[in-house]
Amino acid sequence: MRPLVLGAGAVGLGLASALLSAGQRVQLVARGETRGALRSHGLRRTGILGEAHHGPDTFDVVGRPAEASAVDAVLVCMKTFATAEAARLLAEATDRIEKDAPIVLCQNGWGNAEQLTPPFPLERVFCASVLTGFRRPDRTTSDITVQAAPIRMGSLSGASSAPLAGVCAAIAAGGIPCETTDEMAAELWAKILYNGCLNPLGAILDVPYGSLAEGAETRARMDRIAHEIFAVMHAAGYATHWADADAWLAHFYDVLIPPTRAHESSMLQDIRAGRRTEIESLTGAVVALAREHAVDAPENERLLAAVRTAEESAVRTRAARRTAR
Repeated sequence: MRPLVLGAGAVGLGLASALLSAGQRVQLVARGETRGALRSHGLRRTGILGEAHHGPDTFDVVGRPAEASAVDAVLVCMKTFATAEAARLLAEATDRIEKDAPIVLCQNGWGNAEQLTPPFPLERVFCASVLTGFRRPDRTTSDITVQAAPIRMGSLSGASSAPLAGVCAAIAAGGIPCETTDEMAAELWAKILYNGCLNPLGAILDVPYGSLAEGAETRARMDRIAHEIFAVMHAAGYATHWADADAWLAHFYDVLIPPTRAHESSMLQDIRAGRRTEIESLTGAVVALAREHAVDAPENERLLAAVRTAEESAVRTRAARRTAR
């Protein structure tokens, strides 16, 4: 394989490390100081799934996809608010990307795949559900802190998942469980439920996942969030692996929370760092669908407003600190 990983954040570095551990020649798109650090020091993976270090001579770092050599698979690991930019960058590199190469969006939220069409037909655009906790303690390291389920990759358009078999096998061989699925919409809605209950609340309250499940008030709020998301999902014509919110909540508290209880969401990490969050493609997408289908979702609307306010304040604070320097 000749995979291209677009985005050198925690997820991109983690997936690149797995592909490298499986013997693939990876091309990694990175910018600025991160690009220089990777070219000088290589990349490292730490955490619960084992450690690996790959020297700078074992992979290629480019500034944009158009600078890459031939590519037969693309993993998009940029934040969801940068999906349009990812589409533009990949459109500039169509002569580098083989015509049948799968493009996999390893992102949170809903509504990302359509942003890559055109120039790429929807049957070539795949999605991934990532219930693995990645963080980036420095520019060249991906630390895996938790895992609730294997990474699952598949199509929202009904296309066969066969083109993903090699990608998933390589990532799994490199130490991160990964598999294909023919039920991608159900997987993404399961992830929206998981992230939608945990990430916004954890971000505005500044607590890890486990604390949210332990508190009576936050647990009740998550119950309401889940019931609203189920109502929106069904109104929009989608389904997941559980018939109703109560069945999913039992799985959530009994199976998903225990192995991830110490994890702090990327949304919380972004607010702490004064960065933009992915709230618009997560809770924002739920609220947009609720309004489109005339479904009441007051808890999700309150969370969306609260995270927007926290994000704006954090970004302003960071900008003020930079100016003061």
